[in-house]
Amino acid sequence: MAAVVLVWVGCIIEAQEFDFPILLPKWINDFSLRTGAGYRDNVGLSARSPQDSAFVVSGLEMILLRLPENGTQFNFFASAEDLHFLSSSVVDRESTAFAQALMQTDCGSGWQLSLAAEYVYQHQVVDVSFTEPGLTTVLVEGHGTVVREGLRRDFANHYWASLELPAKRQFFREPLDDYWEYGPRITLGKSYGHKSELSVSYEISERDYDHEELRSVLGDPLPDTRRNSIQQEARLAWKHQWDANNRWRTTTRLSARQSEDNGSGYFDYTKLQAGEQFLFHTKNWDISAEAKVARYDYPVQTVSATDLAKRRSTELAFNFRCERRVASFLRIFAEYERERVFSNLEFEQYAVATVKGGFNWIF
Repeated sequence: MAAVVLVWVGCIIEAQEFDFPILLPKWINDFSLRTGAGYRDNVGLSARSPQDSAFVVSGLEMILLRLPENGTQFNFFASAEDLHFLSSSVVDRESTAFAQALMQTDCGSGWQLSLAAEYVYQHQVVDVSFTEPGLTTVLVEGHGTVVREGLRRDFANHYWASLELPAKRQFFREPLDDYWEYGPRITLGKSYGHKSELSVSYEISERDYDHEELRSVLGDPLPDTRRNSIQQEARLAWKHQWDANNRWRTTTRLSARQSEDNGSGYFDYTKLQAGEQFLFHTKNWDISAEAKVARYDYPVQTVSATDLAKRRSTELAFNFRCERRVASFLRIFAEYERERVFSNLEFEQYAVATVKGGFNWIF
């Protein structure tokens, strides 16, 4: 649905280039409701005795666009989803919500300023063991806000560079701790062909926890200390549009992250990730498939006090979604998602699959 709106906006902006009067709305909005049902075979992401359940799902999505005026444009996007499990003793529901407001201003001579504000809410079972040793899968409830300032410069031959300064505040219920996170991100890119792009970025950020203590190399809490970490991440993204009709698009992503704490290094880890996304879009069909693999290595943590092998984990994930337009106000969808985690800690391993389908009502 979002892709349809953006294509429409692109056509309108092109029409404005012609030298004749056109009466156009300054604001464009799109709103949809989702209803459906599904099944998950491991609601609690359990390594042993997984519990399955059917569920009913509902959600909404809203897009609000302000056409460019005097070089400034405004976009707003919001999405929420609620899953109600019918036969689960682990959790009776999961809910997520996301909202983003973005304002961009063209300053001339290739310069562009942007300001974004984001909000995220989650109430769902999550595997937090990758960054929170000692915990595995927990029911996470939290709110997060991000304010992101940006500056972009376009150069000759379709090269560009950008600088972002995000600041994030995250609130969690126990056992997770609240934290601040902030740091710059620099991106260099090259646009080519028909809406295709290649970019590399580097980000360094500091995560400052409110209360959590540091730990010794054996994992024992250290009194009168407070956890802090420096994270560095490099990313490569290749977005390629395979035809002029905007039907086929692929996105390749590679990233490497290193996180180091301010103590013994017990919380340190490195993460290597690769992902591929495929999108197909026509007037009546939207099909997407995405796969990713992530490898986590921990230089200090060991399997146990007697097994001194270093801890490691691998995450595999796959998602497939198909949506078909059957009327101007109605689309039907089906989605399949599977995740598998391998680890040399047996209790961290699990597999989960989710299938769902339903209706998307467009207003």
